Amino acid sequence: PACPRREPGAMAATEAYLEKHGVTKMLDAIVNELVSEKPADPISFLINGLLKEAGKRGQEPALLQRLVELKKTLLSEQAEASKTLDEKAKLSAEVDKLAYRIKHLCKALDTAEANGGGGGGGAAAPSVGQIPVGHTAFSWAGGVQVGGGGGGGAGGGGG
Repeated sequence: PACPRREPGAMAATEAYLEKHGVTKMLDAIVNELVSEKPADPISFLINGLLKEAGKRGQEPALLQRLVELKKTLLSEQAEASKTLDEKAKLSAEVDKLAYRIKHLCKALDTAEANGGGGGGGAAAPSVGQIPVGHTAFSWAGGVQVGGGGGGGAGGGGG
C-alpha cells in the first residue's frame, strides 16, 4: 500500500496519542510474549492479549459486551424451550388419555347399539363391565344422567 502523506506535526500527534494510551508499550509486551511462547494460533493469542489488557484497564470491549448479550439471550431462549417441552409433554399425556377415553366410548357405543339401544332419546346405561376402573356411569357418560333415573341432567336424582 501507498505510504500515507506525512504532514508537519502529524507524526508528533500520532506519537503523543500512542504514548497517552500506552499503545506502543502494550503491543510491544504482547508481541514479545507471542514470540516467546510461539503459540500455534498467533491471531487468537494476540486477541486474547488485547482482551486481557482491556480487562486490566477496566474496559469491557464491544466483543465482550456482545458475548454477554448473546449469553443472556441464549439462557432466556433455553428457559423458554424448556417450558415448551414441558407443555408438549403435558399435552401429549392429555392426548393419550383422550384417545383412551374415545376408544372405550366407541366400544361402549358399539356394544349399546348391538344390544338394540342407542335409538331412543336418552343414553343407554352401560353395563358395569364396560365402565373403566375409576369411572362411574355418570362420569363415563360425560356428566349426562344415564339409565332410568329421574331428573335427567347433571346433578339430577335417580342414581
